[in-house]
Amino acid sequence: MAVAARASGGPSVAEPYDTLTRRIADASDRVTDAEVDAVRDATGSDKAAFEIVLAACVGAGLARWDAAVRTIEEATDAPA
Repeated sequence: MAVAARASGGPSVAEPYDTLTRRIADASDRVTDAEVDAVRDATGSDKAAFEIVLAACVGAGLARWDAAVRTIEEATDAPA
């Protein structure tokens, strides 16, 4: 939950999770092997690292979804 919250603009989490989470949220196409390796080393398994990546992706996606919904609501609530 903390990683998903961080990816959607929430409070920082411990390193190296914070670096990877922010990268996924801000520029997922620029995630490096070193960032993933650091999380894998910290968690001790590929599965746990995958769960961190997945949580960050879900959090970032939900933040984008919420922003889109707000934009649509503002556009449809605009006076004619």
